[in-house]
Amino acid sequence: MLKNRTTHLQITCALAMTVTLVIGSVAQAANRIDWRTGAMEAPTRTSAEIADVLSRKTSGAEGNHVVVQFSAPVDDALRVELADAGVRLLDYLGNNAYFAAVGSDGVDSAVLARAESLVDARTIEQTWKLHPILADREVPTWAVVSAAEPEGKDEPTIVGTYVLFHRDVPLASRGAGLAVKHGAVIRSHLESINGLVIELPLEKIPTLADEDGVMWIEPALPRMSEVNDSNRDRTGVDIVNEPPYGLDGSGVTVLVYDGGDARQTHVDFGGRLTVRDSSGTSDHSTHVACTVGGSGAASSGQYRGMAPGVTIESYGFDYDGSGIFLYSNPGDMEDDYDEAINTYGADISNNSIGTNTCWNGFPCSITGDYGVTAALIDAIVGGSLGDPFRIVWANGNERSCTGCPGEHDNGYHSTAPPRVCQEPHYRRGP
Repeated sequence: MLKNRTTHLQITCALAMTVTLVIGSVAQAANRIDWRTGAMEAPTRTSAEIADVLSRKTSGAEGNHVVVQFSAPVDDALRVELADAGVRLLDYLGNNAYFAAVGSDGVDSAVLARAESLVDARTIEQTWKLHPILADREVPTWAVVSAAEPEGKDEPTIVGTYVLFHRDVPLASRGAGLAVKHGAVIRSHLESINGLVIELPLEKIPTLADEDGVMWIEPALPRMSEVNDSNRDRTGVDIVNEPPYGLDGSGVTVLVYDGGDARQTHVDFGGRLTVRDSSGTSDHSTHVACTVGGSGAASSGQYRGMAPGVTIESYGFDYDGSGIFLYSNPGDMEDDYDEAINTYGADISNNSIGTNTCWNGFPCSITGDYGVTAALIDAIVGGSLGDPFRIVWANGNERSCTGCPGEHDNGYHSTAPPRVCQEPHYRRGP
């Protein structure tokens, strides 16, 4: 139903997102985890050694989060047994490894000894929590909010970043407190994935990563821009619009999330479109909304939209009430989606936007990168804002851009974030 000139991709990726946010491909070697910043491979530990590691990780000063790994998949019975022993499994990391939290009362070594498939437990290292750009202490220029003053001044470089916390860390209290402790300004909360959009001094990123409650930090994505004469014949939409089907989208509400607000007074909408924020009128958004549900009134019916009976809720991205962000703000996306779904009854969304990485000259290394914004999209699809929700996203035209040579000119690298699905043989996301 929702088809523009660019190819669209419905985001229906698997919802176990942390494995793609923190590591990449599922490793085959025993005791190996391929983090974004490199592989970790460790020898099998004895139950006594594992108990010793875990017994030191209570909710004290060192924190209580660890990585544990098993020699086989974990079933529900083992999960319960571990919880009784004081070890709660959190997000899955691939290759039978998990983030875990140790209870404040410590661990029951006798119970742990019976968990024969438990082969490793270790402290989480700072480098595993950082996107490679940040781990290499590089400055993501597109995310720079304010640059450092000339030599002799004390003003630091302020960078927009996304930070995720372990699922047992309360976001509004502890998570936000950790960010503020390190000098961050909080711009948005990401309730669906327990994260924040923050701006903080570049040199404070490693110290924030050292906090036990922090799971992952990545640079903010480049600010998204627009991507989109639709073709009813190619899509075969006339077949379903006409008898005997007569399907025109009546009764369906579409969220059009785009580079601004559609022109509400356009004759093709006939009062079926409502602008819900103040991102400024956009020709592109108007074009997309007409492609989705225009009646064709302005062209005597020649250029009708795909579903000329739908109701449209129009939102623009990256607007938070105070102005337009210089980088992509997934917090605005979550807020707008939440309102469109739960206040205005949206059934499906269309997003003809993306980072246009190659075309804008951003680093080719971030194409194919499954990150925080992609995880947020997956969470919404899975029902984090209520019921499961259908999202359609323009896949863009990165493959026809010649600015990313070698391995980046085809394959998974040809899709720019955030419209990146999880795939089991390629390292995505943080």
